[in-house]
Amino acid sequence: MRLADDKARRLRWLVWRERARIALPAMAAVLALVGLLLFTTEWQLGRSDRTVETHVHEATVMAVKRTAARGAAIIRVHLDDGRDVDAVSALRLTPPAGAHVLVSEARHASGRLTWDVVRLGER
Repeated sequence: MRLADDKARRLRWLVWRERARIALPAMAAVLALVGLLLFTTEWQLGRSDRTVETHVHEATVMAVKRTAARGAAIIRVHLDDGRDVDAVSALRLTPPAGAHVLVSEARHASGRLTWDVVRLGER
């Protein structure tokens, strides 16, 4: 049994209307979540303390203070310019006292200085 053309058209329109009634709110919710994610990311980036300048120094490890995080440590180092600073090391192997390392000094827009151990030195 075959439907008349106008009834087939009407049935097809009703099916698509039902599909749209289900799909459109779901798509609107996804778009709202993506918009919220983009807004939050942009807001966080606007509040971040940007790095404006970096320098790499050779240093000697003086002492190692382990932290609770696995593999991370705070290391007291003596820089090549004579300063003693605490640097963060995320290396898999924590350098022992007396080891030579390369330390990256980062100056941030707020004026804060941070030091990170980049890698083991070659001395």
